Amino acid sequence: MLDRTIAYGLDFTFPAKDSAIGANLAMFGEFARPISDFLIDHAQTKTGVLIDAGANIGSISLPFAAARRGWQVIAIEAHRGLAALLSTNAVNNRLMNVDVVQAAVGAEQHVVGFPSVRLGAERNFGTLSLRSTDHPTTPTLMTTLDELAPDGAQLVKIDVEGYDAETLIGAPNLLHKVRPIWLVEAARNQYPETARAVIQTLLEADYQVHWFFAPWTSGHKLKGRRSGEPGKGDPNVVALPRGVENRWNLPPVKNADEPHPGTIDAYPYLARYKITS
Repeated sequence: MLDRTIAYGLDFTFPAKDSAIGANLAMFGEFARPISDFLIDHAQTKTGVLIDAGANIGSISLPFAAARRGWQVIAIEAHRGLAALLSTNAVNNRLMNVDVVQAAVGAEQHVVGFPSVRLGAERNFGTLSLRSTDHPTTPTLMTTLDELAPDGAQLVKIDVEGYDAETLIGAPNLLHKVRPIWLVEAARNQYPETARAVIQTLLEADYQVHWFFAPWTSGHKLKGRRSGEPGKGDPNVVALPRGVENRWNLPPVKNADEPHPGTIDAYPYLARYKITS
């Protein structure tokens, strides 16, 4: 039911039949590395707070926590089994700066039904969400980012599979007063209205919004193997507060209706991961 692997120099326990995050960590030693690298690169102070909403087993939050041990990482995961593995992985790697919250995030606080898929299932565990309708559910606390986030939060990553816009609704204090850097999934191919709402919310809050593409694996042979599906990944947006430099040369988002750039050339930073057109 469970398996273990080393990735990023860290020990990960994961569902053995997970077809995405677990499989890529085991086979290639990474998953969506540009996201964790971007967050690490923008954690410029000795201390700070990263909020990772939709943390799964920690493929983003744990490499960050290892690289920035002076930072607090609030890792939020709604699925009970995955949240337990996330806690296990944090403890096994002695990452005491990771605080795991087992909850869904949304526009308000209440109890919701979240899919209760067993860890032994054969599936992509990264797609579990409140949008999933084909699984039994278990009562799960929903909270808001504003309830969880301290005023010192500097980085927020959201990947909650189609519930990202509602998650932003529950974060007015973060959006308008704290004003961290945001990295939010914006998958138009799966959730077009959600992607549009996310972008519109960030633009209306006076952020500089940019496209960010995160391939699941790079061209580096971290475990002696080539990536099985080079270029496969997820579109996201990065929102920078006014005055924060666009140091990764990300392409701008002009309006909420435009499609994300469809070519690798639009994302110059991908060259460092040996992903070129």
